[in-house]
Amino acid sequence: MIRTIWIFIIISIILSLNFILLKLAPEFPPVTEEQKGIYYARQVADGYMTLRVVEDPDEVDEIQYKVANNLTLGECPKCYYRPDDPTNPQKYWVYEPVALSTQYFRWVGNVVTEWNWGLSTRVAVNTPVFDVLIGRNADGTFSGSSRIRTTMTLNLIALAFYIPIGFTLGIIAALNKNSWIDNAISFFVMVFISVPSFVVMTMLVMIFGFQLGWFPNQWPANDLGGAIQYTALVIPVLGLSFGAIAGLTRTTRAELTEVLTSEFVLLARTKGLTRRQAVIRHAMRNSMVPLVPGIIFSFVGLLSGSVIIERIYSIPGMGRIYLRAMTQGQYDYNLVLAITAFYTIIGLFAVLLVDLSYGIVDPRIRMGARR
Repeated sequence: MIRTIWIFIIISIILSLNFILLKLAPEFPPVTEEQKGIYYARQVADGYMTLRVVEDPDEVDEIQYKVANNLTLGECPKCYYRPDDPTNPQKYWVYEPVALSTQYFRWVGNVVTEWNWGLSTRVAVNTPVFDVLIGRNADGTFSGSSRIRTTMTLNLIALAFYIPIGFTLGIIAALNKNSWIDNAISFFVMVFISVPSFVVMTMLVMIFGFQLGWFPNQWPANDLGGAIQYTALVIPVLGLSFGAIAGLTRTTRAELTEVLTSEFVLLARTKGLTRRQAVIRHAMRNSMVPLVPGIIFSFVGLLSGSVIIERIYSIPGMGRIYLRAMTQGQYDYNLVLAITAFYTIIGLFAVLLVDLSYGIVDPRIRMGARR
C-alpha cells in the first residue's frame, strides 16, 4: 500500500515538473488564424488564459502597431491579439495567460476531473491529445489506429517471443559451461548486445524487406487487410527482440551457473537427486528470483527502444508520434506531456510489479514484512 502511494507521489512530481518546464518554454500554437482562434478559445475555457475585449481606439491603434511590427513578444510573450472582424479591425480580442500557479492547479483539476490533457497544437491541431493517442475521432468513434494499442501490442508480442528463447539459450549455456555450445552462445550474445537495435532493424529491413521481399519493408496502412497485417509484425518484433534475447540469455546463464555450484545443489545431488531433478527443483527456482524482475524491467526497455524502431519502420505508435511532437520548431507540448505521462506510469508500475514478483517467485521473501 505504501509503495503504491509513493508511486502516485512520484508520478505527480514528474508530471508537475514537466508541466511547469513546458509552460515556461516558448509557445508553438497552431499556424493558421482559424486554428489559433479555436485553440485560444479552448485555453480560455480550460482556465489557462483570460479573454479581454479591447474597443478603445487608442489601445486598438497600439495593438495594431505592435502586431504590424512584431513587438508583442516583449511585453506579453504569450498574449494573442485577434481582431473581431479581420476586414474592419476596430475591436480586438486579447487572450492573456493567467499566472503559472493558477494554470497548474487548473491543469490538475482538468486532468483529475475530466481527463483533459489539453489540445494538440501541431500533430493533430485542436484535437484532445489522448484522443490522438487512442485513435478516437471527433464524433466519438474510433478509427482503429490506436497508437497506444499498436505500441503495446508490438512490445507484448516481442516480450512473449524473446522470453522463452532467452531462457532456453541461457539454460543450455549454463548446463554446458565452457563447452563449444556455451562459447558459441556467448559469442552471439556479445554481438547482439553490442549492436544497437536501430542497426539490427535497418539490416532486417534491407535484407528481408527489400532484397528478399519476404516481409513488408514498412508498416502497412490500416485499410489493407489479409496476412500483411501479421507479416508486418515480424521485422519490428525481431528488431526489438535480438538485444533482449542476448541480455536475458547472459543473465540466465550467469545466475544459473552460480546456483549450480552452490552448496545446497551439491547437497541435493549427494542425497540421490539426478542432475535434472536438482536443476528443476532447486537451481531454477532460486535463479528465477533475480531473473523475473529483470524481465519486467526489460519490458520498459522495449518500450523505450520501440521509439526508434517505430520511426524506422513507419509504425503509427507512441514512439513515432513522440518524435514528431519533439520536432524542432514544431513542438507539441501537450502531446509531449501526455506521452511522458504514459511512459512514466508504465515505468513506475513496473517497479511495483518487480517488488511483488519477489514474493511470487519465492514465498519466503516478503517486501517490508515485520517479524
